[in-house]
Amino acid sequence: MPGRRPLTAIYKSKLQPVLLGSAFALLVAISIATAFVVNRAGDDAENLNQTLQLQDRLTNVLLIMRRAESGQRGYLLTGRPDYLTDYSSAAPRIAPSIDELRQAAGDDPALKPTVDKIEVLSRPKIEEMARTVDMAQRGDTAGALALIGSDVGRNTMEEIRQTVAEAVATQRQVRIERAQISDRNNTVLLFLTIGGSLLIVAIGAVSIFLVQRNYRRAEVARQELAGTNANLERIVEFRTADLSEANEEIQRFAYIVSHDLRSPLVNIMGFTSELEALRQDIFAEVERLRAEVATLKNQADPALEADPTAQLGQDFDEAIGFIKSSIGNMDRLITAVLRLSREGRRQFHPETVNMNALVGGLIDTVSHRVTELSATLNVADLPSVETDPLAAQQIFGNLIDNALKYGRDGEKLQIDIRGRLTATHAMYDVQDNGRGIDPGDFQRVFELFRRAGKQDRPGEGIGLAHVRALVRRMGGTMGLNSEPGKGSTFTVTLPRRWVGDKRSAA
Repeated sequence: MPGRRPLTAIYKSKLQPVLLGSAFALLVAISIATAFVVNRAGDDAENLNQTLQLQDRLTNVLLIMRRAESGQRGYLLTGRPDYLTDYSSAAPRIAPSIDELRQAAGDDPALKPTVDKIEVLSRPKIEEMARTVDMAQRGDTAGALALIGSDVGRNTMEEIRQTVAEAVATQRQVRIERAQISDRNNTVLLFLTIGGSLLIVAIGAVSIFLVQRNYRRAEVARQELAGTNANLERIVEFRTADLSEANEEIQRFAYIVSHDLRSPLVNIMGFTSELEALRQDIFAEVERLRAEVATLKNQADPALEADPTAQLGQDFDEAIGFIKSSIGNMDRLITAVLRLSREGRRQFHPETVNMNALVGGLIDTVSHRVTELSATLNVADLPSVETDPLAAQQIFGNLIDNALKYGRDGEKLQIDIRGRLTATHAMYDVQDNGRGIDPGDFQRVFELFRRAGKQDRPGEGIGLAHVRALVRRMGGTMGLNSEPGKGSTFTVTLPRRWVGDKRSAA
């Protein structure tokens, strides 16, 4: 059916956000997993580093003790002071190295007993080395060598070595396990990174595909819209041409009809004048005949005393008066139609119009009426506008004339004319405190030959219709705000720059 989208297009339009949403959710999940694995890898690296530090501290303790023992024995056997120097530099570092080992072990329950054992074993060894060196320095080298030969210090040192070796082996195994865990985590991190990268590339490719497809669709839609707009513009042009032609035809018809009506109207007026002249001749002849009859009968008949021609003459004159009045009204209407027809066919000649000068000239022409009515007419500074000056003169002339015509009895008439500018239009208000117009008659007063309110003022009902037609032809709008008994405000809105005769005068 026309106007319905294909099901595949509907599914695709629904699938796109679902696909992108799912890809985004998966990317978020991969990001969270990557962050978790990275955090685990950091912990593994820290644990591995701690294991290496423990191995280093254990080996350092054993190395310092061996150096101190080597210096002790070399000094006792050779008496050389350089061996004593090695011992003196190494022996004081034994206790601090054990403290460093304890600090590196922390709260590890597996290492704490080992550290305590090394510390306990190192004390007698340190005392034994210090004692033998002291004995040698005092000259009892034989006693010192005998103490060494008892193998007590050697056994203690062997036990310390064995304890350190076991601890190092244990830490080596821990290091191997932690390295394996770190490798697994790094592998997982690598796969997550590669998967995330591939997913990002896939999402980018899908996004590019969707963007390109949507762009192609938008381009097709734009071309279709451009074609539709072009077709619509052609239709509007055709319709406008038809309306313009119809409007011109109506104007020509009104001109022809009003022109043709004037000929029989002139004939009627001529025959009416002939009837008036004939009436004088007829009634003069009747009066003469009546006088002759009265003379012949010597006025013997009382019925002849009355004058029957007097009433007949009055009726005749009244009928002639009605005919003349109707002819006058019809003549004014025909003249109005002719004027409207001519105005509708008149070509506008736009120019920059000084509205202050234009309205000032109109006020000068009605100054005598303003004086007679004791009215007040105030004009504010009016903005200039590019328009047809004759049309503007007719518009504001009609509005001022209406304001003067429809004042309230017992109320001093006041008329205010103001103007203001917007970005594209000039707006003019003609406000009065006259009798006002009922809101139900707002449309009626702008219709041709239609009038509202009490019909006690002369007029044919064409002024405001003509004003609105002119305003429309000038590309503007006509507004009305009124309340009975409080006055009216007519607002004329015209473009600041001439836009051409683009609206119907109808």
